[in-house]
Amino acid sequence: MIRNILYLIQFSILIIISGCSSGEVATSPPFKFGFGEYNFTMSDSSGKALLKGIINVTGVSDDKISGVYTFKNVYDYDFPGLSSMDGNFEGNIIQSEKKVFINTNPGIADSNVFWNLEMKKKYLEGEWTFSVFRGSMNKGKIKITK
Repeated sequence: MIRNILYLIQFSILIIISGCSSGEVATSPPFKFGFGEYNFTMSDSSGKALLKGIINVTGVSDDKISGVYTFKNVYDYDFPGLSSMDGNFEGNIIQSEKKVFINTNPGIADSNVFWNLEMKKKYLEGEWTFSVFRGSMNKGKIKITK
């Protein structure tokens, strides 16, 4: 009988101790790419949507990403850089800095659109830049969600 009471007391103490919090707030890990489809929206620098599409990640490792993308809705066919985007992409993932850099036309060195993204908890957000040998021609915003 006394042994059962001691076990009950030990069990109660363990429950009380495990219920105590250290006061630290747990943080969720940042967004992480995996295989599959993601939605993206490109907008101009004021936030006006230029196009919406889907990227399909077909290759991913700790520091590399690749795949294809398609446009679902194009709201402005005249924005600089659109004609350079060929549907394939390659990029680099820097987990320690929570950054992703995507080249939307990896076969071309000139006249290209680059996405420079920051990993948030549930999405990626950043800036796209249309770049030519002379330098940056146009910029805007981009967001990628699952």
